Amino acid sequence: MTYKKAPRNLNEVKKRVGEYFDSRLAPVYDKNGNIVFNENGEILKKATLPYTLTGLALAVGLDSREELFKFEDPEIDRFLRMSAMKVEEYAEERLFSKEAFSGVKLFLAVNFDRWGDGVTDEESDDYSIPEGFGKWTV
Repeated sequence: MTYKKAPRNLNEVKKRVGEYFDSRLAPVYDKNGNIVFNENGEILKKATLPYTLTGLALAVGLDSREELFKFEDPEIDRFLRMSAMKVEEYAEERLFSKEAFSGVKLFLAVNFDRWGDGVTDEESDDYSIPEGFGKWTV
């Protein structure tokens, strides 16, 4: 693996982040092994490798995950925070997978402050629906 130097400008950051997210994707195949295309004729892709904060930091050329949130340039800082939200979104979507739930829950709690409320499912007995909401139906 070759290590990159820290980025100097927003365009360089955008390029590196785009390359990172693209590197986690693979084409979608139909049941006959043919590549699937979308309505615009582009190859349909899906994430086959997880998005991670460490992977994002390495792709950008940073020394740590924490550096993703410490840029002095407000445009770079905002772009990297939005990119980190894409990692969070990916993990959040995985919460709906029974197989990955526990690990993803821990990942979110450790890496994103708003997920780490310190209350485990076992400790919380309050599952009431907030006032003003009707009963939920499926």
